[in-house]
Amino acid sequence: FFRESPWKAEDISGPRKRFMVKKFLELARQMGIELVILIGVDDSLGKKGKATRHLQAVDFHHNHTESTGKKQVYTNGYVYVEVHVQIGPIGFLFDTRLYQREKKVRLLNRERESGHRLHYRSKYHLARNMLEELAQLLPQGHRVYVLFDSWYASAKLIKFCRRQRWHVICAIKSNRRIDKKRIDQHNQALKHQSYQRVTLEALDPRRKTPTYVVRTIHGHLQEMVEPVQAFISKKRSGDKHPKYFACTDMTLSAQQALRYYQKRWPVEVDNLYLKDVLGLGDFRLQSFEAAEKWFAVVVLAINYLQFQAAQAYLRSHARLPLADFIRQHRLEHLRILLRTVIEEARLSKEADVILAKYLPAASSLMT
Repeated sequence: FFRESPWKAEDISGPRKRFMVKKFLELARQMGIELVILIGVDDSLGKKGKATRHLQAVDFHHNHTESTGKKQVYTNGYVYVEVHVQIGPIGFLFDTRLYQREKKVRLLNRERESGHRLHYRSKYHLARNMLEELAQLLPQGHRVYVLFDSWYASAKLIKFCRRQRWHVICAIKSNRRIDKKRIDQHNQALKHQSYQRVTLEALDPRRKTPTYVVRTIHGHLQEMVEPVQAFISKKRSGDKHPKYFACTDMTLSAQQALRYYQKRWPVEVDNLYLKDVLGLGDFRLQSFEAAEKWFAVVVLAINYLQFQAAQAYLRSHARLPLADFIRQHRLEHLRILLRTVIEEARLSKEADVILAKYLPAASSLMT
């Protein structure tokens, strides 16, 4: 099915993306939700065994989560870039794209015919390609904010989003320049000015609502013509390691902009379910194209769960975890199986024949 069947990943992905965008916009209108569309962009590394060498989608990638300033860590695994769409309380994974290092692409192409060679795409280009597809599906006239961390906060990606008339809210590194001056130097220059207190939503309802102290500056990012507002956020006034953010929408308050940025969290939830529950990294497929098909099927599975969750929210206004719908799906399959077995047992009354039919592995062990 994945190795030899002639279908392509886009045969599934194209209709899936069109369906999800259309249905979630309809659900948002039925709920009366303000159509502020938040688009999260991120990438994720999934680990494979160190001995895994012959899968084309697997390579050693830089692991920035486990790396430190003194030691850089490289992990054998797969990397994908993803785009998540969030509209109020409902959202879905729009798409994923497998990433390969340029050196690995050149190595794989040595053994491929000219018409079947892979094309290297940077993470920026993978993200941009998915955003271009999404732009064609979104209706005009709605506010759209693209959210990403400092790894994606390039002038190229920000300019692309602005050409779509989308705004950007992103994290930036401490050496990023605002009006030709590093933002951490702005932080030092403003040390005697008062803070604005910002309260964000608690991601875990069992925990206390987080509060930060924030200073705002206005200016131009390097290589950017349009002005931005930048936020210097600290957990407390004496915090020596502040976080820095930039926002292209000059009308947003610091609290509103940072609350929007919080909506990147569903991307991490997607990663949890994809890798730990739905088996995204369980592929044993040698060709890169077969791995892409595997990804397309797994993303289809999580979209099914997210659509179920959105419909449940429409009925009850309760945010239920995807794990509840996985459990419900499994129980429904068990109910159908039990009903079928009971009906056949009532008609045939031959227990061994029925067990051999539905549990062939167990029957072969007993003989």
